[in-house]
Amino acid sequence: MTLGPDPAADPDATPVLGIAAGAVPPPGQAAGPAGPPPSPRTRASQTWHRFHYAVGVFLIAYGVTGLASAVALWDDRRDEIDAYFGSGPVTAVLVLAKLVEAALVLSAVAGVVLRRDLLFVPSMAGWMAGFAMFAVLDVFTTRWGGLFEHLLYLAGFVALLFLSYGLSAKAQLAGAPRRDVEPGSPRGPNGLTRTQEFALQAINRAAALRTGPRPRPEQRG
Repeated sequence: MTLGPDPAADPDATPVLGIAAGAVPPPGQAAGPAGPPPSPRTRASQTWHRFHYAVGVFLIAYGVTGLASAVALWDDRRDEIDAYFGSGPVTAVLVLAKLVEAALVLSAVAGVVLRRDLLFVPSMAGWMAGFAMFAVLDVFTTRWGGLFEHLLYLAGFVALLFLSYGLSAKAQLAGAPRRDVEPGSPRGPNGLTRTQEFALQAINRAAALRTGPRPRPEQRG
């Protein structure tokens, strides 16, 4: 048995050990040695940007402040819940809400420690859902000041989620090689989806507005 392609048939072919001449490797089997697949931690770090630390610190600080204020102003928080839900297990509702908020804080802490921006999503989505729920309750209870406040917080967390998504796309772009786009593929030449490219463009535009246009070099002549 001849190992590798027949040099007479293809003088430029590179012999492959373990494969008979003229044989085709089975599907899924590489012709040469392949490195070990990346670990889940390595794949997660490919979408981690250094500014994600700031996002995580903000989420942790916001959650801890909410928990601390609930303990310090417990009676006031009970009155707010009572104004929304009326008579009922006000204390139980408040305790349940703070337990959920503590879980959101732990998720943000895990995201910072493990450098996994995906763990920020439950925190941001949880607070967004809470603000959206209270905004609906504000409409039914005609609390227009509370409606404006909750909508403002909701918009802020939506912007924060969009920012985190754009930072992930930016980190992924920095570590991904450029490749050809297959017809019908949802990803672009940099391996980003259309949504990731849109988020990245928005971040770049915001940075350009903050820093201003770069000065053009003077032409000497």
